[in-house]
Amino acid sequence: MLDDRGNTAAYLLYAFTRIRSITRLAKIDEATLKKAAETTEILLDHDKEWKLGKCIQRFPEILQKILDDLLLHTLCDYVYELATTFTEFYDSCYCVEKDRQTGEVIKINMWRMLLCEATAAIMAKSFDILGLTPVERM
Repeated sequence: MLDDRGNTAAYLLYAFTRIRSITRLAKIDEATLKKAAETTEILLDHDKEWKLGKCIQRFPEILQKILDDLLLHTLCDYVYELATTFTEFYDSCYCVEKDRQTGEVIKINMWRMLLCEATAAIMAKSFDILGLTPVERM
């Protein structure tokens, strides 16, 4: 059995599928996300939002480092850091709020959804570079 904890491909894929499940729960399509990316102000009020935002911003720097030194494991380390940072964010910050009794979605925090999507986009690109096939469900 694959271990979905720690610095493993299964853990990284699980983090990616978690993001996809948040998007499915919110019932937001790609067009809505693209429009929101153009019009929504990103509010980084929570320290875990800041931490994730800073981690996301480092992606171009990581790619440049890999091009400079040809050490691909740097990307593996970064994606693991991104996945763990996302997990901390996910545990602390609600993206989709549901009614406790009905389970109906009552609020979608779009700026947090955009952080999720940015994380997923970076993970998908990293998986492509590393030769991993992302999955929507696990």
